[in-house]
Amino acid sequence: MDNNEVEGTIRNVAGKIEDAAGALTGDAEHQIKGKARQVAGTAQAKAGEVLDDVREFAAAKPVGAVLIAAGVAFALGMLFARRD
Repeated sequence: MDNNEVEGTIRNVAGKIEDAAGALTGDAEHQIKGKARQVAGTAQAKAGEVLDDVREFAAAKPVGAVLIAAGVAFALGMLFARRD
């Protein structure tokens, strides 16, 4: 489990708690902040999962990973190349 997954899950739970506290007290600002924290936590956790998948792929198929990285670098170079 990646560090981002753990932090994202914690942020998600904290957002749920903040959202619930805001709902109990009738504080819309806390509810919105809680929902925003939940979204940020979910995104961070998903990013950690993707990073784990990439690491596993690179460990299982290093040549394929290098070729993919080279292809992405070439595509970005072509995309951002200066054309005068």
